[in-house]
Amino acid sequence: MRGVKLAACAAFAAFAATAQAQESQVDKIYACAGVSDGAARLACFDAAVAAMKQAQAAGDVSVVSRAQIQQAEKDTFGLGPQAQTTAVTGVLKGAPAPAAADAEAELDNVKVTISTATKRPDGTYRFTLDNGQVWEQNDTVSLGTLPRGTIEAEIRRGAIGSFFLKAGNRSLVRVKRVK
Repeated sequence: MRGVKLAACAAFAAFAATAQAQESQVDKIYACAGVSDGAARLACFDAAVAAMKQAQAAGDVSVVSRAQIQQAEKDTFGLGPQAQTTAVTGVLKGAPAPAAADAEAELDNVKVTISTATKRPDGTYRFTLDNGQVWEQNDTVSLGTLPRGTIEAEIRRGAIGSFFLKAGNRSLVRVKRVK
């Protein structure tokens, strides 16, 4: 649990430092709107925008859309805090979205498409999703034989870091993300 808290603190620290740098650059641009003289206002905007471009090129400021954050959160659903910390850093540096936590709420479930469900010798399944994620069943609930082809499913967050998968109209099974 302590490792989880430390990883969360590291992610927050990286986010806070970038947010502070971004906020100060944005504040400079907004401050220019209050300059009454037209020529002075234009000069202020020119200087503030140049500083913003320089900060963005140096990696001190990132512009990330809500859609990027939501996609990134979905991409890292089921992974531990270290992967999410890496994802936050990647999104803030302008990398294509792997995940950052949404400021409004933590993602509780995702709709997925299972492209391959492989029954293992012990009767449990290994699920490969259409997005490349791999999940393994880690309980003994029997799903019987799943149909061939794609299967619509939902993965839900459980208690204490656990996850459940519901494939079609089958029973819920406990799963763990392995890739």
